[in-house]
Amino acid sequence: MKYSYTLFFLCLLVPFVAAAQELPANSSVVILLTDGQVPANAKSKGTLRIKDGGFKTNCGYSQTFDEARRKAQAAGANIIKITQIKPPDGWSSCYRMNMDLYHLEELAPLIAEQQAAEDSAMRTLLPDTASYALLCVYRPKSGSGALVQYNVHVNDSMVCRVKNGGSYLVKIYHPDQARVWARTEKREEVVLNFQAGKAYFLRCSVGMGAFVGRPVFDVIDAAMGIREFNGTKAEKVVDSTEDPVYSVAGKQF
Repeated sequence: MKYSYTLFFLCLLVPFVAAAQELPANSSVVILLTDGQVPANAKSKGTLRIKDGGFKTNCGYSQTFDEARRKAQAAGANIIKITQIKPPDGWSSCYRMNMDLYHLEELAPLIAEQQAAEDSAMRTLLPDTASYALLCVYRPKSGSGALVQYNVHVNDSMVCRVKNGGSYLVKIYHPDQARVWARTEKREEVVLNFQAGKAYFLRCSVGMGAFVGRPVFDVIDAAMGIREFNGTKAEKVVDSTEDPVYSVAGKQF
């Protein structure tokens, strides 16, 4: 009996640790890229790693970020700080990410700060009075398929040649629905409905292939796209064909 009382009092001394409070599915989650600064008063909620697992099929760039948001909310976090992104490569056809998770009580100022920076950056790319649509093609620098380059086409016109770490501005002077595509040993294609005065971000990478790798496209929302696009190096047009509908970096071809 004495032992039981001792155990009872020891239990009273052990602090109660509450489980992480899950955030609602519609709550805001701010994503910071590798160079983003976490507010000093944000509380750590641990780390998160999204892996392939060997059985994933729906694991593109946007889908992986959606998964990260859901898992962050489940952990009670509303800030995701990306520490590493691995694109599809010879080992996996999925994006893989390592992240630090945080919770900030007052998230609105960070959202406003991020939005202001994005709006300012967007105005440098696309004026408010633009009568054309802007296709921002970029390829973050990666060791996977670094030597593989490929031409990006809009319908039947080749508009730029994608290099590792490069970015390209393509002005669409007659906005309409168009096929954006590239081919190495396999063809990759997305259909975009271009509208005047709007910017579209196409994230390019190289996926696993039998011989030289294949093009991988992800259409990214402006909030994420503008930050990644500005982290790449502007390139000149390579081997472009003449077409009065398209121009790159202000030069018609």
